Amino acid sequence: MKKSFVLIFTIFLSLLFSIYSLSILENNTIYSNLNKLKYLHLQAKIHIDYIIEQIKNTQDIDINNLTMVDDRFDLDIIEKDDENLTYYYISIKTIDNTPVRLSETIIK
Repeated sequence: MKKSFVLIFTIFLSLLFSIYSLSILENNTIYSNLNKLKYLHLQAKIHIDYIIEQIKNTQDIDINNLTMVDDRFDLDIIEKDDENLTYYYISIKTIDNTPVRLSETIIK
């Protein structure tokens, strides 16, 4: 009877610690993925701010010549002319399957 109690208690403790360690590993994985998404969002924001500055500070800008050096992002700029205003729709997103996408509209 004593040996069986020790065996059940050992199995119970092993199960308890394995569930706890699995929880810790899941939290570390989620935290790591969240840091990656924060980094990509910050990088996309830096790129879009640079493009906005280029559009605002340059007269007669050719949007076809605006490119990025970073290979992780895809940049789309659409230019629409209204009577005496020009609208620039800027969208930047990651090329891989991470869900990072930023959009801005500039009126010049």
